[in-house]
Amino acid sequence: MMEACTLTLYQKNIFRVTGLPVDATSKEVSRQAQKLQMFEEMGGGATFPQPAFALATPPTTDEIRDALARMKEPESRIVDEFFWYWPEEFGASKSDPAIQAMLAGDAERAVLLWRDREKNGSHVALHNMAIMYHMFAVDWTNYHVSYDIDHALDDQITEYWRKSFERWEKIIEADKLWNMLKARVCSMEDEALTTGFVRRMLKQLPVALGRINAEAALKLAEQGRIDWARFHVDFMRQTNQGADDVEGISELVLKPTKKQVDQYLESFENEAVKTPQHGAELAIQLLERCRPMMDLYDLFHGEKAHQRNDLFDKVAETVLNMVVGHQKSTSDNSTFVDLLQSALQFASGSHIRERILKNIAIGEGNLKFDFLEPLFEQLKTLQQSKQTPSKKLKYIRESIMPKIPDCASKIGAKSSAYVAMMNTLALALRGISIDAHNDANDLRTAEDAIKLALCLAWDNDVKNRIAGDLKKIQESRGTVTCFFCGTEPGDPKKVVKVELHKVTERLTNGVRYVSNTIAVPRCESCHGKQNRHWRIMLVGAVAGMFIGAFVVPWSAVIGSGLAILNVGGWLSYLLLKCMDDGRLGAIGIIGTLIGAFSCINIAEETIGSNTFFNMIGGSIVGAFLSFWTARKLIHKATPQVLALRYDSIASLVRDGWLPGGEP
Repeated sequence: MMEACTLTLYQKNIFRVTGLPVDATSKEVSRQAQKLQMFEEMGGGATFPQPAFALATPPTTDEIRDALARMKEPESRIVDEFFWYWPEEFGASKSDPAIQAMLAGDAERAVLLWRDREKNGSHVALHNMAIMYHMFAVDWTNYHVSYDIDHALDDQITEYWRKSFERWEKIIEADKLWNMLKARVCSMEDEALTTGFVRRMLKQLPVALGRINAEAALKLAEQGRIDWARFHVDFMRQTNQGADDVEGISELVLKPTKKQVDQYLESFENEAVKTPQHGAELAIQLLERCRPMMDLYDLFHGEKAHQRNDLFDKVAETVLNMVVGHQKSTSDNSTFVDLLQSALQFASGSHIRERILKNIAIGEGNLKFDFLEPLFEQLKTLQQSKQTPSKKLKYIRESIMPKIPDCASKIGAKSSAYVAMMNTLALALRGISIDAHNDANDLRTAEDAIKLALCLAWDNDVKNRIAGDLKKIQESRGTVTCFFCGTEPGDPKKVVKVELHKVTERLTNGVRYVSNTIAVPRCESCHGKQNRHWRIMLVGAVAGMFIGAFVVPWSAVIGSGLAILNVGGWLSYLLLKCMDDGRLGAIGIIGTLIGAFSCINIAEETIGSNTFFNMIGGSIVGAFLSFWTARKLIHKATPQVLALRYDSIASLVRDGWLPGGEP
């Protein structure tokens, strides 16, 4: 069945060619053959009476002879019987008025009888009406492939297709009809023909019918009649949904097209290897020949189908290889880029598209290199020079930056060459920033250079690296946003320096450790707020001076004791911190206490009533009390303690670092 179901299905039908009914006996077939022989011997052509639905061009003698010969092939005969008009009962054509009307050439009466029977539920009449509409549709399509037709007939042809498939879909489900066909096979008593053949016919019917539409679409598309080609593809997809293999049918009819593309690829690849300098001409020819074939695949499979993409990715790759060879041989970048742009339309796979795009970028860059070459040379010379980072930055600002707008207008602000130039300039500025930071210790130049680099960079990867550098530099300078208020920019002179250490090894007589100092950014305002206790202490000292002179005459006694305690306590702390022997610290504490009591006794006996000493003592007491109150009540935590929540410090603490420059 699959071999029979082409656009020549009805043109080559045995019974249409010979004019015999489908249940013609062997005797009737032999009689028809004898008539043919008689006419040939008389030197005339075959002028048999023409039944209804005869071919527009009468068959030749050879065509009739071939048809009569094929009637002896059981499978060919049963397929052609199926695609022609049946009597209500096989073997009873002579008594079937519709079949007799058809054989007599009265198509109108035959159709009228079939319509009446179809309304009354006749499956044979349903079959015959399906054949008639399908035959008309196929005949008109064959004519349409070769000739233009009046657009007024478009709706009529479309209606033939629609009415035929309305009935075909019913026929597929009509068990009674298929049982008749099985009985017909059994009645032929041919061992080579079994009812299994009928079951296979039923299974193949939807695919076979779809193949006819697919072949029509292919031929019409080749003729440039895309609207009608698309109609047949859409019609094929809409009918017998689920029963036919649309993709398989498409592959079947496109098999010669795929073979042709493969042949083109092999031929052009071999030629390009021999003459790479002619790669451009070969690529143009290959693209021109394959473009209509890609349109066919788009029509049948769609632009995203793997069948289409797999085949034409090979075309794109072949073109790429040919034009690369051409470019290497001739340095013709303009043709190189143009042909790659055309090849990109054939490419769907990410790998081949990436290769083509990279080569396009190379070609475009080569085309614009002459314009950008002086600027790149300037950058190269600058990078190799031994000037200081600040002078290099000044040179870029004064000699290179003014040329940027002209570059953007000449080569395009979004072109790959412009982007590459901007990224190169940004990376050169980053190098200046690194040199300024690491070698020259010029943090201001480092920050200015990296900020300019961030403005010029295009690629996200380059931007991210530069942004990370900028953050580190600003942290070093303390110019990032103030950590304490989170709004104001930091002041490099007001940073809070936090010392940290980490024990790396514990020894029998101590530890080994590493230390680090982190600068936490702080603004002028936060610096002032966090150091108010010193101003408060000054006010307290002045107030204590007056109070000691006029209100508390024994201020000198108290103040001298506090002074000795503070000084002695500080010295004791240093002894405990810096000396390995804790006994020295203990001696310092005891000495401080003895000194304080002694000082109090001396002050009480000698200077307790002296106004000057009372003023000094009062200022000491006032300063001590105000400082203590400010630190305990106003600033409960020092900036160094608050700074431990800074991200960089918190991360180190989580990693085992501890506050303080040493254990």
